[in-house]
Amino acid sequence: MQLSSLLTSPLLLALPVAFLAGRWSAANKLPPPIKLGRVEPDVVRHLYSPPAAHGVVSIPSVVRDARGAVHNLMIGSFRFNVLETRAGVARSGDVHRSDQLDFVFKGRVSVTTREGGVDVTRNYGAGDFLVIPAFVPHIFRFLNETVMAEWWSGPFEARYYRPYRAEVDGSLQRARGATQLRE
Repeated sequence: MQLSSLLTSPLLLALPVAFLAGRWSAANKLPPPIKLGRVEPDVVRHLYSPPAAHGVVSIPSVVRDARGAVHNLMIGSFRFNVLETRAGVARSGDVHRSDQLDFVFKGRVSVTTREGGVDVTRNYGAGDFLVIPAFVPHIFRFLNETVMAEWWSGPFEARYYRPYRAEVDGSLQRARGATQLRE
């Protein structure tokens, strides 16, 4: 492996995230996950279970599609993902039982969450750390090529949020079409 590719490797970027996440989690003593009953009523009716294999991946592994790649990693017992994502696509569109924590290494991402019955959008860039509270629907829209890490304050579990997931699925279909046109 060439030094230049090693220095930009997602694995190399993942090591400081694992270190920082461990320090942050230990320092903040996150509370145990909240029961599903904490989901806002306007959200509950839009939730559905993802396909049976969603989130079940070998670790370590890399899952690639037309949007980019998700590197599924573990250091000790700490599980996290490093995402490489192309501009103009969307990911996520779900809700978790645990807080989701994200760190942006490179690029810009627009994150929409459903809060108090309204969609709230915030933009993040390189060096930004964000926390999406448990049971808050969220969608990531990538404004340019982005590398970010994600992990959870408890076990990974997801339910899809229909309004956001429809956009994520459409984004993947458009990215697949664009990839086929380039080939």
